[in-house]
Amino acid sequence: MYQKLEKDISVTSSVKTKKDNKILILLGLMLLIGPLFGQIDNRFNVFSWEQYASAGAVNSISEDYTYFYFGTENAGILRLNKFSQQFAKPINQAQGLKSNSIEHVYFDDHTGILWVIGDNFIEYSFSREGSWTDFNYNSLSLKSGNQIIDIGSSEDYLWLRSNSRFFKLDHVNGILLGIYATPDEASIDWGDTSSRELRWRMFDFNDYFVEDAWLLTSNGVSDNRGNFSKYLSYYESDNGVNWMSLSNGYILKIDEFNKLITPIFYGLSCAVPTSIIDDDILWISGIGNKSFNGIAKFDIDNNKFENILSDNYLNFNKDNIYSSIMIDDEIWFGLDSYVMVYNIKKDSFRTIGFEKGVPRGKIIHLEHKNGSVFAGSINGVIEINSASKGRIDGAIEKFVFSRNLFLGDIERFEEKVLFVLSNSVFIYDHENNRISSLNWEDGTFDDLMRKNQVDIASRSVSRTFSRNNNLYIVTDLGIIDYKDGSLIVPSATYFNYKITDLIVIDSSVLFLSTTRGLFIVDLEENELINYYDFPFLRNIYQMKYTSEYLVLLTSKGLIKFNINL
Repeated sequence: MYQKLEKDISVTSSVKTKKDNKILILLGLMLLIGPLFGQIDNRFNVFSWEQYASAGAVNSISEDYTYFYFGTENAGILRLNKFSQQFAKPINQAQGLKSNSIEHVYFDDHTGILWVIGDNFIEYSFSREGSWTDFNYNSLSLKSGNQIIDIGSSEDYLWLRSNSRFFKLDHVNGILLGIYATPDEASIDWGDTSSRELRWRMFDFNDYFVEDAWLLTSNGVSDNRGNFSKYLSYYESDNGVNWMSLSNGYILKIDEFNKLITPIFYGLSCAVPTSIIDDDILWISGIGNKSFNGIAKFDIDNNKFENILSDNYLNFNKDNIYSSIMIDDEIWFGLDSYVMVYNIKKDSFRTIGFEKGVPRGKIIHLEHKNGSVFAGSINGVIEINSASKGRIDGAIEKFVFSRNLFLGDIERFEEKVLFVLSNSVFIYDHENNRISSLNWEDGTFDDLMRKNQVDIASRSVSRTFSRNNNLYIVTDLGIIDYKDGSLIVPSATYFNYKITDLIVIDSSVLFLSTTRGLFIVDLEENELINYYDFPFLRNIYQMKYTSEYLVLLTSKGLIKFNINL
């Protein structure tokens, strides 16, 4: 690892004279954060990578001197600052945890150690952020169907409770010291109280005002739309604020002083984010979870979420969202066989369905140009007037249908709209309602074509990307620079993985997201700078870049790469 790191740093040195300071800092940090093909190295900033996801059930609650901890089904450990009352950066796989599925989280105030229990694993951290150490889970010799249902500590020991036994551990290094039918000491702090042990007769909900018109009963909670959720855990704090966790991903903040109960939700409202829009804030949508679906507004600088949930709106179903674009004060979303339009000012939704010509199948492609929105699935494409929301009888729809072509991509480039149809690129001249194939000899965009290094017409094309006033064409051979027709990145560089998105910085650094990790390429030296293949970076769907962050949407949630740390 260390030899490889030295090699990577030398690459950075070789390009210092060719890139401005911003790019040098960017490359240097990326190289230091993780060596080529490496895993997370806790010698560096543990929050270089941040992962945000839909929480799922909130299973467990604990607290230390600064934070309340919430162990979740899908998002690792959420942290709420006790003083600012703001959520801090979460702890999950991006910080070295084995899994984001947490069954129990427990802070041992005798040692300052944070313990985490998941499915067949136990880990602990002295820093309570990174540098996680594995406990030998097999040493417990749990029988099939048995599980750890609680964790606690005394002044001298850590205790684990299964369905039938108690395990006594050294509370510093986790060494197993004994197995008991009942503990041999009485002064054990078991932390939160699980749902199976809650005594609701001790908690009178009538004494409290519940915000958002939620209804609390002894069996569970109904929100203002009538959706029912179960209680999972209760934690009683010394500062007058207690907590209840729910199966729907919400947390109930119980203010004992003001007799107020507030439902809190933090994170993505979709299980798998697939589409992102870059505005003052990020608009994130995707594939829903079992409880609800929605659109997340993410303040990337402050790590704050605001969620627009489907249950709260007409014409907003719980269907999955596969694509999105912003046009003035509207956001268009592509779903299965229909398009949904959200008016930001009016805070309302409307739908455009199959009856207006929207093709069957997942609308994974949306693009707009000159008052037209092009919506397409693998089965076809439709042109829609963005103002009237009516169908436009354009040539592209007939062209695709008459030739039985399948749609692979739609991209706007300069004054034209490009379509990848059956692995070939076609140019749609909207003004003249004319379609022509993209090649180096037909005179189209002739002012841009100076070389004929790659015969694009003979290659299999999967995607096109318009970036920095240039067009990049992804083929079976690799990535083609449209302006000069040259092959700038051979497919072997990214191991022939499927490219899902690309970003070019100052014409010198290329970010490639794929179905198997993130690649960073030096375009001036034509070489791979780094490749990240962390478990949480698989299946990257889309990227956004700012001066400080690289944001990636993945099958594991939203990943925030802090470039300037």
